[in-house]
Amino acid sequence: MAAASVEKRHRKRISLRFGIDKVEKFGFTDDINHAGLFIRSAITVRPGGTIMVAIDHPLGLIALTGEVKWAKRVPANVIHKLKGGMGVQIKSFQAGDEIYHALCDELIAQRGE
Repeated sequence: MAAASVEKRHRKRISLRFGIDKVEKFGFTDDINHAGLFIRSAITVRPGGTIMVAIDHPLGLIALTGEVKWAKRVPANVIHKLKGGMGVQIKSFQAGDEIYHALCDELIAQRGE
């Protein structure tokens, strides 16, 4: 992946847990790519903040640390209608990096990109 290019995000809904000190909040991915993901949630962390993310994938745990690049708060009762949550850039994986990248590759192959 070239540093100067911006990789397209691929729509994929996966349940996950996230948090600052521990993964205690719940959300879903809205879209993902090799460099990051969008977490749909009524709970957000300020841009610049570091969060931990845990995804229980059928092939194993995906655990990563990321930086919140942008956030948009929406009330919990309209989260299904409005896109609220956080754009997260992945900084490091603690587990499951192979699973995460294989998932991204699979989405790219499915969409012919």
